[in-house]
Amino acid sequence: MNRTGQKGVTLVELMVALVIGSLAVLVIQQVMAVFEGQKRTSSGGSDAQVNGAVALFSIEREIRQAGYGLFGGNGPLCPLGINIYFNGTTVSDGGTLRPVVVMDGGAGPDAIEFLRSDTDFAAIPTSIVKNMPNASSEVTTDSNAGLAQNQVFLVAGKDAGKVCTLMQMSQDPQKTGNGWNLQHNSGQFAYNPSNPGNAFKTAPAYEIGDAVVNMGNLVHGRYQVLCDRLTQVDPTTAAAPYTCANATPLVDEIVDLQAQYGIAPAGSVQISQWCDATAASTCGDWSNPGAADLSRIRAVRIAVVARSVQYEKEQVSPATLALWEAGDPGDPPPSRALTDDERHYRYKVFTTIVPIRNVIWGG
Repeated sequence: MNRTGQKGVTLVELMVALVIGSLAVLVIQQVMAVFEGQKRTSSGGSDAQVNGAVALFSIEREIRQAGYGLFGGNGPLCPLGINIYFNGTTVSDGGTLRPVVVMDGGAGPDAIEFLRSDTDFAAIPTSIVKNMPNASSEVTTDSNAGLAQNQVFLVAGKDAGKVCTLMQMSQDPQKTGNGWNLQHNSGQFAYNPSNPGNAFKTAPAYEIGDAVVNMGNLVHGRYQVLCDRLTQVDPTTAAAPYTCANATPLVDEIVDLQAQYGIAPAGSVQISQWCDATAASTCGDWSNPGAADLSRIRAVRIAVVARSVQYEKEQVSPATLALWEAGDPGDPPPSRALTDDERHYRYKVFTTIVPIRNVIWGG
């Protein structure tokens, strides 16, 4: 049979083609792997950027509003302390009322607590126009202060001369010939004890000229880093210790939070030093500032550390992260040491200084 007219591919040629094709596929695969790694690094960095910005914004927003409703025209309404009862427990028995509190975390992240009114009406004090006996569940004021049933209001002494008390509206304000009656019966209303004299060491009888402030639903929050995420909890309604189980997660991949107080000399609004919230601070003991020192805290400096989710093959971060620059008077800036394994992640540090506006405006 004559086969001279047939054409085809020999086995050798086929094997050479397969080898060349395999090499091409291998090269393409390597290029795709590198590209995918770069894409994950880029997207991880972008996620860290967003997470850090959201975390910082959330904390900054609350610090700027902290103290809303807690100050009158002449300064703090409750320098002698505040009584808070909630759901069968005395939460504060004449304790110091602080708009912003930094809790030093030692080698770990700090925590920040804040307290404010959330009323839309305007947290402006209204005056009591009728003496209130100690056992009474009724306060009579010259306006309804924009209150409604279930909302919380603060009762303070004239010229800040009494321990304050938080009370809860058991019904809408009632108009009378003398003004407006604000009922704060106990029962199902969690902030109202059945007997204030048993709940508090000092249960003042508020009188004509004392003040009432609408606190709305009372925003009391605590920001803390738990389980590598920023969390929030209400210290009034949730008992310590705070864990991943009882705190509300807000932002993932937040691994550190550090803060310092901006302290001004007494009688001044100019910050002169930045101080850690510890007894060992070079500024003195700022672990538990009293009423006299609260007005000296004019701002809070914050650092938030966000982490990328991408684990890199090589160590891509330094052994220590500087959270803000040195040079300001007071305590040295904090830093975060990274383990060998932690250095395989990328980090972004966000810092800001937040003035406590209501403390400044409140005089």
